[in-house]
Amino acid sequence: MRRPVAVFVAVMLALALTGCGGGEEPAAETPPAATAPAPVAAAPGGIQEAAGISDNLPPVFEAFPKGSEIATAVAERVAAKKPTLIYFYDSAQYTAAENRALIDGVLDENRGLVDLIAYDIGKYTSVDQTGTITILPKFSQDVDAMVAVNMARALGASFTPYIVLTDTQGYIIWKYRGFVDKDFLEREVQRASR
Repeated sequence: MRRPVAVFVAVMLALALTGCGGGEEPAAETPPAATAPAPVAAAPGGIQEAAGISDNLPPVFEAFPKGSEIATAVAERVAAKKPTLIYFYDSAQYTAAENRALIDGVLDENRGLVDLIAYDIGKYTSVDQTGTITILPKFSQDVDAMVAVNMARALGASFTPYIVLTDTQGYIIWKYRGFVDKDFLEREVQRASR
């Protein structure tokens, strides 16, 4: 009886040691395949809308653009190094009110950390097949429309909703497209104010 028990223990020990590695290098993990961006749905008479919660855009840390395409209210806040959330949306989209309520809620909970400047650019624009924002002819002489659309172009907004967040140094630290997640937004707002 002792011999079978001793053999069993020896076999189990050998199996355990084999399972521990033994010197071979582990195979490198293959990175996950790139995922396609969120599907885009056309909004009535306006800019396109991302369906659902989008993947976060690649991390950014870039200087805020300067020039005549930037609205004065935004340029002044960035120059003063005041963290600012710039929100481009289309009020005709079904998610516009819900997304804005979520943003307002996060900013209320974090009162004073970040300023909000919002532009309803959907009423002024359309988007062609290449994703280029174009202003509707009836607004081609509207100064407010031109400023909003030119700034959206300069900041890379090709559909709504679209968020750009600046920090205390006047740099763009976050860009987000689509319906935003509350916890994610709150984290970024707090990071911008540091």
